Amino acid sequence: MKNKDTLHVSRRRFLAQLGGLTVAGMLGPSLLTPRSARAADAVAPGAATKEGILTGSHWGAIRATVVDGRFVAAKPFEQDKYPSKMIAGLPDHVHNAARIRYPMVRVDWMRKGHQSDTSQRGDNRFVRVSWDEALDLFYQELERVQTTYGPSALLTASGWQSTGMFHNASGMLARAIALHGNSVSTGGDYSTGAAQVILPRVVGSMEVYEQQTSWPLVLQNSKTIVLWGSDMVKNQQANWWCPDHDVYQYYEQLKEKVASGAISVISIDPVVTSTHDYLGRDKVKHIAINPQTDVPLQLALAHTLYSEKLYDKNFLDNYCVGFDQFLPYLLGEKDGQPKDAAWAEKLCGIDADTIRALARQMAATERKSSLAGAYNVCSMANSGHGWSSCWRQCWDRLVCRAAALVLAGTTTAPGRLAVRGSF
Repeated sequence: MKNKDTLHVSRRRFLAQLGGLTVAGMLGPSLLTPRSARAADAVAPGAATKEGILTGSHWGAIRATVVDGRFVAAKPFEQDKYPSKMIAGLPDHVHNAARIRYPMVRVDWMRKGHQSDTSQRGDNRFVRVSWDEALDLFYQELERVQTTYGPSALLTASGWQSTGMFHNASGMLARAIALHGNSVSTGGDYSTGAAQVILPRVVGSMEVYEQQTSWPLVLQNSKTIVLWGSDMVKNQQANWWCPDHDVYQYYEQLKEKVASGAISVISIDPVVTSTHDYLGRDKVKHIAINPQTDVPLQLALAHTLYSEKLYDKNFLDNYCVGFDQFLPYLLGEKDGQPKDAAWAEKLCGIDADTIRALARQMAATERKSSLAGAYNVCSMANSGHGWSSCWRQCWDRLVCRAAALVLAGTTTAPGRLAVRGSF
């Protein structure tokens, strides 16, 4: 259905506004900075100066060395106590030969416009054009699509981008198109989009971007930590915005507690992760699960907890909805197959005794000290089957995992549950 509520502007006005937007973005960091902040950045007479231009990246704050207009080296920001080695590759990222440095147009589209042969997309036959030509083509297509199909045919503000606001490519694109008229934007994000929709119906909140159980509470109250498909030591090097890496101080404390035996760590993962290595290969119990068999394992955990009466019946009766519908499937009353440890063993590649022992450990110590957490929600969206996998498996995994955790009693009391996602 065509949306007639559109805003049409002339080419001259559109380009003038677009130019003003760009200039404002370029000047913003200096002109819009509060006077007090600019004064704080000034170097006092006799003070030691710091080499490099301070800027931010997805891998942390850096000081960039620029020689003759070329980014040649990146050094960690001196206040980042746990800098990532990945910043060393930033100059190569900026000056990579594969980067598109100028406006380029597909040859056949240059000749025939929207009537070009779309089967030629991706054959790398492009021609360089000037910025003026590129802006003209951009405006002409906006006019054609808005007039012919309406705003519903224009998608903006989708995807990854550099940190900050000026180099936020998707945001700048959306602002540019907004100067011309309406368009379709996005909701959520592609890292946790499915979880944002599903989790409120499973645990009552969006969870992935809610306040998490703090690391001090985790370290103070937990006796067992289950890392389920999570490699936090590797993944926390990067973030959506510029990370400060302060979380690594808690990883150091966790490593000390693991070494002393105060906390035991179990890693459920097809591979030995960087976190496993960091905490100590001989200190972490590795349960090598077959890829994409999380649901059978979670069902088997729930079955063990229920059949051995290791669950909190009062909590189930008072705070859970739908368990009476879940239980017949768990016990095999619907299909004749109990979802027990013996059944899961064949699918997960984990022997039944290990599964039962894991369930018992999660429910141990009077249900006051087990923690199951660091579950990487983002990994489902970025797995082999993409969003299809995330929608299907996110629902299955989160429902079954919630059931297992509730039965284990790991959703209440300090340090009991921390669901953490990372890229």
